[in-house]
Amino acid sequence: MNTFNKILVSSVMAVSMSATSFSASAIVNPSYEDVKTAIENTMAKVDETIAAANNGTDNEVLAEMVSDARQLQKDIANNVLDVKRNQASNVLKQARTAFKNNDTELAKAALAEAASRYKEIQQIYAANH
Repeated sequence: MNTFNKILVSSVMAVSMSATSFSASAIVNPSYEDVKTAIENTMAKVDETIAAANNGTDNEVLAEMVSDARQLQKDIANNVLDVKRNQASNVLKQARTAFKNNDTELAKAALAEAASRYKEIQQIYAANH
C-alpha cells in the first residue's frame, strides 16, 4: 500500500509538471503588428487627452482618459520596450493624479512628456523590427 501511494503521488506530480510546462509553452508572443498597433493606439489616446486638456475638458474626464491610455499601453508587450513602457506609464499616472488634484498645468506637462516617451518607444520598436 505504501508503494502504491508513492507511485500515485509521483504520477500526479509528473502529470501536473507536464501540464504546467505545456501551458507555459502555449503563450504566444504578440506579432509586430499587434505591438505596433498598441503603440499607435496609446499615442492616439495621449494626443486626444492633450487636445481635450487644451480645450478645457473637465479634469475628471481627463483623468479617465489618462486611465484609458494606461490600459492601452499594457498591450505594448515587448521585452526591449518594457522598461520604457513602464516609465511612460508612470508619467501617465502622474498626469492622472495631477488632474484629480486639479493641477492642470502639471498634468499637461506630464502628458507632453508621456507623448514624447511613447514616440521614443515607437522609434525604438521601428528600429528593432
